[in-house]
Amino acid sequence: MNYSWRFNTMRPCDKAREPIQGEFFATDAISNPGEALVREGIQNSLDARRDDEKVIVRIRVTGTGAATARNAVAPFLKGIEEHFKAPGNGLREIPDDCENCPLLVFEDFGTTGLIGDPVEWKTNSGSRNHFYHFFRAEGRSDKRERDIGRWGVGKQVFPRASRINSIFGLTVRSDDRKKLLMGMAVLKSHDVNGIRYGPDGWLGRPPENGDNGLILPIDDAAFIESFTRTFDIQRGDDPGLTIVVPWCDLELTDANLVRAVLRGYFWPILRGQLEVIVETGSIETILDSLSLEGEIRKIGNDLEREMMPLVELAKWAIRLKPSDFIKLKTPDATRAWQWGRELFPDGSLNEMRTRYERGDKIAIRTPVSVREKGQSPRDSFFDVFFYRDGSEESGRPVFVREGIIIPDVRAPRTRAVRSLIIAEDGPIGAFLGDSENPAHTQWQKDGANFRGKYVSGASDLQFVIRSVHEVVNLICEQDKNEDRTLLVDLFSISGPPEDEEGRAASKKKPDKPGREPETPTPPDHHVRPFIIDRIEGGFAVRSGDVNGPSPKALLIRAAYHVRRGNPFKKYHPADFDFSQHMNIKFTSATALEKKENTLRVRVESGDFRIEISGFDPKRDVRVEVKREEDDHAGSNA
Repeated sequence: MNYSWRFNTMRPCDKAREPIQGEFFATDAISNPGEALVREGIQNSLDARRDDEKVIVRIRVTGTGAATARNAVAPFLKGIEEHFKAPGNGLREIPDDCENCPLLVFEDFGTTGLIGDPVEWKTNSGSRNHFYHFFRAEGRSDKRERDIGRWGVGKQVFPRASRINSIFGLTVRSDDRKKLLMGMAVLKSHDVNGIRYGPDGWLGRPPENGDNGLILPIDDAAFIESFTRTFDIQRGDDPGLTIVVPWCDLELTDANLVRAVLRGYFWPILRGQLEVIVETGSIETILDSLSLEGEIRKIGNDLEREMMPLVELAKWAIRLKPSDFIKLKTPDATRAWQWGRELFPDGSLNEMRTRYERGDKIAIRTPVSVREKGQSPRDSFFDVFFYRDGSEESGRPVFVREGIIIPDVRAPRTRAVRSLIIAEDGPIGAFLGDSENPAHTQWQKDGANFRGKYVSGASDLQFVIRSVHEVVNLICEQDKNEDRTLLVDLFSISGPPEDEEGRAASKKKPDKPGREPETPTPPDHHVRPFIIDRIEGGFAVRSGDVNGPSPKALLIRAAYHVRRGNPFKKYHPADFDFSQHMNIKFTSATALEKKENTLRVRVESGDFRIEISGFDPKRDVRVEVKREEDDHAGSNA
């Protein structure tokens, strides 16, 4: 049997409608053409996950080299060509009559497929009919609390990736094992041969009960078999959904797609919940828990620098047991969630400070009470994982909501801290998901799905967004024993002796009347055995007063300045290391030991000099120099 595309004719009373849903995904936070498609497609597949099975997604892009021949595609275009050639239909690059068809094929396995009654043309909000909501609904979703999607427009990324704004959908349903095929086109209202048509078109079979305009899916086994051969589909009889995008965007390259998968879904891949296969021509890339790190290193450059520390942190987090977490107390359920010392168990802040200064990884479980208006509060939690890595590239938290990375959350930057915030529990996941924009890139307090739905929703949202920044601030506040006499700015100049005397004299009480003032005893001259000077990119330690004794050995330590606490205690090897990547020059001196931020030097004559450079020019350096022959500081600078 031959099947053709159909568009509904418009009546004078019908409103002209120009669909724009695809523009929801053209945002600055989505950096390449493949990212929106990968994020939304995999999100839908994870939402349709069957039981606890691993979801496997296959993404195949042919490019022009392996494009399907135009005559092979022709049987599946019957009735649509006159519509995508019609003026004013919104299409810009219409394929030529002889142009072969580059494809994108997106298939998922381990999912339910498009379950639900295909004949249903209206449904109550929130009913579970995947078929209806995929093919017949716009801006409506049957996603529930544990699902990633919310807006019901994510499917629009697929026709948006097609030059003819059209897709084919083939599904095998897990409940009845039926295999169904349907096509969907989203154009603008347009005219063909003087007849005005609406924007929506479908490939399928005509309605059984009169011409009510409801197109039904194709269940013809022979036609479906021809379709699977033509488009190289691997569906077989496995439940799930296959989407074919004809004349797809040619910028959908393997590099773009792989990067999008790695950036958007490294968390469920590492957890073994997701595997993605990307095929382009002769290249096949498998992204699973075993290959993910190797694929990141293969791409290298900015992606490796960005992701490898996150992957290491994520792998550590996945291995943790509940007892490995520092569990906080639940914020007061009668008011907005607020960060404060009272949330932390006794002694935990001191323990965290010690681990933070060492650069150890820290895991915090944060209980919350989600309060939807008109509903009873529901207990939930989210997890915070972080450590101090000293890198200038770190500082911005990475947020994961029920498996998907939310890349553009406007959180404060916490310098030199690498962090992950994971929200997978049902109530907090629903709370955060309701605040997301359609592209799932931001959490917004004014979103239509969020505003007014929760008690103190905007404040509670900020509690999650600011979690890393607030926790680190509370940890740093614990350092109350700063030695203010130990550290002076490296490049400051000590005041002359007479200034010191003048300050001391000004503090003396005035002598009693009739008593002559005592003649002060001049202080002993302070002999400096060495002097610290500023040089380009670092500092130099050189011989001091000519008449003074020369030290036999020196112990030199350095650290970057910190806002609170002792910088030497907070030094981390990622800051710098004297044993590597530093420029050290010796004159009349020899190195005895180079280890992390410590340098031990033997002084060979009274005219010595040690130059150390290679520090970050954007950070202040503190220095401590001691003579090795005693325990007293020779100089602080």
